[in-house]
Amino acid sequence: MYGPPRAWALVFLSPSPLLTYGVPVIFAAVVATVVGLTIVPNEAVVIVNGNLTQLTSSTAGLVAAVVAAVLLCAGHAFGITAATHSLIANTTDSSLPARAAWGRAARRPGLVVLAFVGALALFVAAVAASVALAIAPLWAIGGLVLALIVLIVVAPLLLAWPQLFLRSASWGQALARAWRSGKVVVSGRAEDRTPRVNLIIATVVVGGLGVGLRLLAGLMPQSLLSAMVAVALGIVVPAVFVLVLSAVAVRAVVVREESRARIATQPIVPMSAPSWAEKESDAGTRGGALVGLAVLLVPALLAAPLALVNPWGFASYSAVTMPTIEDSASIVPVGDDGTAVLSANVGYDRFSMRLCKGASCSPISTLSSYLSTDTVETDDGGLFTAQWMFVGDEEDTADNRFELDAVSTSADELRRWDDTNRSGGPSSSIPPGDRTTVATLDSTFSEDDEVDARTVTDRSAVAVSNDGEYPVIAAVARRTGGPPEATMWIVFCDDDACSSATTKTTQLEWIGGSPSSASIDLVVTEDGTAVVTLADREDSRSPEPIPALRVFSTKADSAEFRVEAPLLADITETDEARYSGYDETFGARIELGADGLPVLLSRPEGSSELRLISCADASCASAGTRDLTGFDSWSRTPAFAIDESGRPLIAVADKRRASLDLIDCLDAACSDLESRSIAKLALDDDLSSTEALALSLDSRGNPIIAVGDRLAGDVRTDVDTFDYEPGEARPPRNDQRWAGTVLNCSDARCGLK
Repeated sequence: MYGPPRAWALVFLSPSPLLTYGVPVIFAAVVATVVGLTIVPNEAVVIVNGNLTQLTSSTAGLVAAVVAAVLLCAGHAFGITAATHSLIANTTDSSLPARAAWGRAARRPGLVVLAFVGALALFVAAVAASVALAIAPLWAIGGLVLALIVLIVVAPLLLAWPQLFLRSASWGQALARAWRSGKVVVSGRAEDRTPRVNLIIATVVVGGLGVGLRLLAGLMPQSLLSAMVAVALGIVVPAVFVLVLSAVAVRAVVVREESRARIATQPIVPMSAPSWAEKESDAGTRGGALVGLAVLLVPALLAAPLALVNPWGFASYSAVTMPTIEDSASIVPVGDDGTAVLSANVGYDRFSMRLCKGASCSPISTLSSYLSTDTVETDDGGLFTAQWMFVGDEEDTADNRFELDAVSTSADELRRWDDTNRSGGPSSSIPPGDRTTVATLDSTFSEDDEVDARTVTDRSAVAVSNDGEYPVIAAVARRTGGPPEATMWIVFCDDDACSSATTKTTQLEWIGGSPSSASIDLVVTEDGTAVVTLADREDSRSPEPIPALRVFSTKADSAEFRVEAPLLADITETDEARYSGYDETFGARIELGADGLPVLLSRPEGSSELRLISCADASCASAGTRDLTGFDSWSRTPAFAIDESGRPLIAVADKRRASLDLIDCLDAACSDLESRSIAKLALDDDLSSTEALALSLDSRGNPIIAVGDRLAGDVRTDVDTFDYEPGEARPPRNDQRWAGTVLNCSDARCGLK
């Protein structure tokens, strides 16, 4: 083909076009990002897996978007004006350095303003199309198709842009010539196709490559690297698209100018101006477009340190969506950067455990027991697990018992177990490690008892604490049938594996009924006192009501069992109307406060009101209370933690606002507080969720959260969902509608101060 170099050569065989266009655009993008994120409120944006995610809309957010758009359009306008000068120079045997191109753009303010107005108009049109698509999708799609046809028809008008640089025609003449050029092919083998066809081909090729690269990038696990790739594609692909279309228009105009005026012997870039154009036979071939592409990658390289440093104080966390996190859920730290999520719908399926790191989780490990199970981290990065086990024959009506087992799993055993699961190999359903039976309960059944009744799933609960030198276990269970007479065990282990222990027992009334992780909880004070919370449901058949929440306390060397019954929040009329179903996640969680005394967070059965109870002594005989009014916890498990600051941090899943919120107490008693939404929950008819909610702290003191909902936005499922075993009572949850999420905050209190 005769004539100037092809369009792709004009763009890529010299560093000047990409460099000339990239520097102003990148400068504008960096300034727009800094200004926009400074204006936007902290609670409106979060950083999820290194990606900025909008939570709420606000006036300040709208102002930030407008300011950013204006700055980007200004950077584009100046950059494309300078780059067009460079592209025109590349059609001859001359070169135009970037600095000279910027100087010429500065001397043509009219063209810069024209490019700015055009870019701003396209931005407004894109926003309008997005709004229309959300409001009336069918009409909007029809309008977009019509707009696409119009753009194809008027595409040759783009040829007016280079003519204004050459000053070979007035505005009107340039538009007229451009329109006529759309259906004309210059003879002399200088063109194979009309400019309109070339523009369409360039659009399809570059657009197709951009879509393909985005699809490939979407396969990457979400992380800082994927965020950097997304930023890079968001800059490089549009820049190449703009420059290629401009190069097509420039070449078409130059071909026509040469054909009409035979100016091939007179370069468009005057050779009499060596300060900005030097004749070189191999000008621009050294290095090609690599320098310009490197400049365009600067924002991607800045994205990682900005996300890590987070100077704006946004809530920042890694998140992974996984198959269902069941109602009774707990989350504990494992090692330096891992978490373990334990959950079950007690009475329907076995407990399951998953080990997670950042935005990746292992496949589900199904444990061997249907009965209550709890686990805590050990000092060496392993786990200590306590679980009720059924021993006997479920088809037999006699000689059956339930054993409370303690399992100590070292870090190496846990790692091998996890590696086996991740590799798809056969793994044991029983946690590996040293197993010791620390308590038993004999029970018999009548011939009419159902099999699930024989598993005593709704009549047992267990909790573990690692607050002291060695683990301490609190458990409760009762036999089938008869009055609600139960036994509580508090097991003070003598070593890390609990191979021997001191066990204290007491008899009590306890109804139980589908216990969750909040039914029983445990802390150990500095003097070795075990403090146990036990929640119970209301039973109208009981002659004397059993307290909804009791606090038991004792020591390993004491014969005394102290019992207190703190008052809970009242149930409102709204709650009475709402809780027509069965509440399975009520109860209380307990932590040690800054003064070493127990602090409780409770939610009564059938209520959405949370009450924080700060005990004045280890037995909680007296306590201060703080009702967290205005926060709707619905039927979620109470979830909170107390970090080194001594202040409670509380998680609330608010279904009315479809948000996961953190309540930040500003003092130990929570007399003053602030709250912030850290995630948007995806709640609609096509998705299903559970009532799971758990909060703990990782090894660095940062919050880790498990919630039984999928987050709104692009947080993908880490592994496929699974089928339950044949014959299990729970229906299979093997599609993407069922999902839960694990969050690991990057900062203390997830950025709340």
